[in-house]
Amino acid sequence: MNETEIRNLSIILELPPLSGTPQQIKQAELIRYEKLKQVPFFEANWDMFLNEVEARNIPDDTLIHLRQSNLSEFWIANSDLSFWQLLEYFS
Repeated sequence: MNETEIRNLSIILELPPLSGTPQQIKQAELIRYEKLKQVPFFEANWDMFLNEVEARNIPDDTLIHLRQSNLSEFWIANSDLSFWQLLEYFS
């Protein structure tokens, strides 16, 4: 992936700009991209997403909270978590 792909996903998902130092923002944008790149698929297959959320016992509004996370430090500190673990973080 490149900066254009990262920027396009941010636009498609209407993600807020990240805050932090320029170095943190650059690193966090890449992490956020990797963690959220499957969201357009889930949005196109919402029933499948909701079934998985229910199976994992995660509130269905956690995706909203994850998408609104704009702190570079959050994305960097939690870079080892999977997409589903990040959702669980917000539950």
